[in-house]
Amino acid sequence: MKPILIIDPGHGGKDSGGGSNQYWKEKDLVLKISLYQYERFKQLGVPVTLTRDKDVYLDSSKRTKIVRDSGAEYCISNHINAGGGDGVETIHSIYANDKLAVMLADAINKVGQNLRRVFTRTLPYDRKKDYYYMHRETGSVNTTIVEYGFADSKKDDVQQLLNDWKDYAESVVKAFCSHIGHGYVAPFEQKDDYAHELAKALEWAKENGISNGERLNEPCTRAQQTIMLYRFFNLVNTLNK
Repeated sequence: MKPILIIDPGHGGKDSGGGSNQYWKEKDLVLKISLYQYERFKQLGVPVTLTRDKDVYLDSSKRTKIVRDSGAEYCISNHINAGGGDGVETIHSIYANDKLAVMLADAINKVGQNLRRVFTRTLPYDRKKDYYYMHRETGSVNTTIVEYGFADSKKDDVQQLLNDWKDYAESVVKAFCSHIGHGYVAPFEQKDDYAHELAKALEWAKENGISNGERLNEPCTRAQQTIMLYRFFNLVNTLNK
């Protein structure tokens, strides 16, 4: 199945990344975040792939070719920032709207990280081109760069990234599922293959007009139950004719 999303753990191999410090190398922390997200998306039934799944070096041309050739509609490129700031930043292409970038930044902010900014940037010498090659050279793929915090923050980013990186990674999973209209189940609700089975069931229910897959953790009224049962048995009767 063609992936809808490709996750890009930035840097790798001989390129440790500028968002490194005494506690981690950027390439390792973003790989940890990306592998976590990859497994969660698979559990939820979201078609997903990766630019790298181990510590290997990818130059810009190879990395962006993997993204372009993946067939994915979206790319999330994971990074750790540097420069003494604080908080999450998300960056979108000058040719894309900011909807997904805002959703991802807000999601990370809601689980405890400070929100620094959502922005886009052009090349200084060519205002018609994106500044970042992950936007400029990934073709039609909607690429969002996520900077989860600053490795050299003078505030609390370092401790937050050490303790809460998984919460930040999970919030991106949840927000992306919401963006594409895909059913989401939190990790603590999973038992064995429950999440994967539920995701398949939700897709089936949406495809057949029984449920829209929203508000999964809210109580269901008798009226809503009646409507869903009516739709289900109406579907069964239609199939049996």
